[in-house]
Amino acid sequence: MEQQLKHRAWFDSPSSRLSQWREFRQRLNINDTYEVCKTVVSWWVSAPLISITIDPVNAAQWPTPWEMLHQGDFCENSLALGMSYTIYYANPDIANELVYVTCPDSSFQRLCALIDNKHLLNFNLGEISTFPSKDCSISYRVSIQDIVKQQQ
Repeated sequence: MEQQLKHRAWFDSPSSRLSQWREFRQRLNINDTYEVCKTVVSWWVSAPLISITIDPVNAAQWPTPWEMLHQGDFCENSLALGMSYTIYYANPDIANELVYVTCPDSSFQRLCALIDNKHLLNFNLGEISTFPSKDCSISYRVSIQDIVKQQQ
């Protein structure tokens, strides 16, 4: 049943998506950061993806979470932003950054959420990863708190 609700949310009306996101955040167990990450990844992985919705290294242009959910268009990079917003609005005290990871050997480039300085979300879709130390680097880094402050 939970799986059906996760999938249905993305195809509902904008107001329903926003309402479901609010309820989802309120149900998170904010005392266990790993469980928060696991639950958030599971919820966001079912969002339907299109080509490109955000510039992953231009935080000044990023939409608010309400704009994202209202619009309903997501890309691989905006998933990280959505996950980061979700965790921030569930508990702003959790260390939460957005990092642009580049791995030249595998031609990998993607915005990821780095939670608690150890949980990397959106590196492998649907999984919690650790930062790969071999052949990968961070070329852009910004705290979600700074993004939220800019948007106010």
